[in-house]
Amino acid sequence: MKTFLKVLILILLLAICGAAVFIFFIKLESEAPNITVEGLPELAGRKLTFTVRVSDERSGLRGLKVYLLQGKKRVLLKEEAYPVSFLKGSTVHAKALSLTVSPVEKGLSEGPAALLIEATDASWRNHLQGNLATQRFAFTLDLTPPRVTLVSRIIYIARGGSALVLYRVGEEVSRTGVFLNEHFFRGYPLKEGAYAALVALPVFETQVKRFTVFAEDKAGNRLEIPVSYYLQRRRYPRVKMRLSDRFLSVKMPEFLSRYPEAQKGGLLETFIWVNEILRRRNNQTIAKLTSKPSQTSFTLTGALKALPRSAKRADFGEHRSYYYRGRKVSEAWHLGLDLASVARSPVPAAASGKVIFADYLGIYGNTVILDHGLGLYTLYAHLAGIEVQVGQEVSAGETIGHTDTTGLAGGDHLHFSVLVQGVFVTPIEWFDPRWVKVRILGPLEAYR
Repeated sequence: MKTFLKVLILILLLAICGAAVFIFFIKLESEAPNITVEGLPELAGRKLTFTVRVSDERSGLRGLKVYLLQGKKRVLLKEEAYPVSFLKGSTVHAKALSLTVSPVEKGLSEGPAALLIEATDASWRNHLQGNLATQRFAFTLDLTPPRVTLVSRIIYIARGGSALVLYRVGEEVSRTGVFLNEHFFRGYPLKEGAYAALVALPVFETQVKRFTVFAEDKAGNRLEIPVSYYLQRRRYPRVKMRLSDRFLSVKMPEFLSRYPEAQKGGLLETFIWVNEILRRRNNQTIAKLTSKPSQTSFTLTGALKALPRSAKRADFGEHRSYYYRGRKVSEAWHLGLDLASVARSPVPAAASGKVIFADYLGIYGNTVILDHGLGLYTLYAHLAGIEVQVGQEVSAGETIGHTDTTGLAGGDHLHFSVLVQGVFVTPIEWFDPRWVKVRILGPLEAYR
């Protein structure tokens, strides 16, 4: 019995000691919660998004308050309280709170402001209210959109055509360019706050629903102003293409050997897959490559040069309907010029530029794409082989390959395309010295 009482007393003493340790080292601890804020910019605009992180490893968190401050104004954005028990304290030891707020709707105006965070822990200190931590994070509220001035007068644009838009922005911006319908064309900085954006209207878009200059500053303020334009009428041919068994037997094995998924039961079904599915994939790859910021400066001094001593075999913008044994089986847009000379003719660069692609590309066969700066690109397809490499700088007239029949080509020729920031455009404009001078180089001259 005495032994039992001794054990019981020992257990009680240990419990009392444990409680005392808990009280002194946990419940009466004096370390306040830790507070950090992520994503709060130094310059904020009409929408403010940030994440508050608070933590307390010992007694846990009791409460959290988030305020916006400006002058004497104090706006409570968020308040949270967490359960606290007498013995265990709080089970919430860390909290992340993401907030999106409109300072204007909360009554703030342009100028200095601050974010105030208050957090309390589950300690018994300070009249059982816990340790209080406060952190103030200053920022500046900018509610004024950037100033944008259109330099270009009326812009002439047509289906499948290109144009240059010049404008000025009155401050440093994080993003700027031109919207033409749903296509965004990046603005490239020139001197004296001026920007240049090459734009294009895809051949299959017949209307202009949106044509604006866009600018967004570092605070997220945005401005769009309309561009004055004239939509020129331009017609493109509709062409019937007749597929022969010989063409299918000669060309489809190339795709069957490279693309296992092209096996569709017959050569005609393979052609339909190549002409529609593979063509779409290839064009998406081209658009992605040519939508990235130009990796070279714009050094164009005149019109692009076509394949020497060549004849045109097919137009840009042809809408082709393919027939097999009198039945329409597929269709596609032809997005370049087919130029033919003698077999295996040297293919020169249409202008100086940088190689951004040099590889086999489905329906285009062996293909080279050059970046000429300012979002202007040229594409050379159906080549016999790749004679340049990615990253190489080439001069105007330098040989980059030789004509051939690789890809979906029925005969030896060069398929030549021009792209403006991911959009195929007619090369005819860029081959015209007067058009290039009046529409592109002349307006740019004062800012280069």
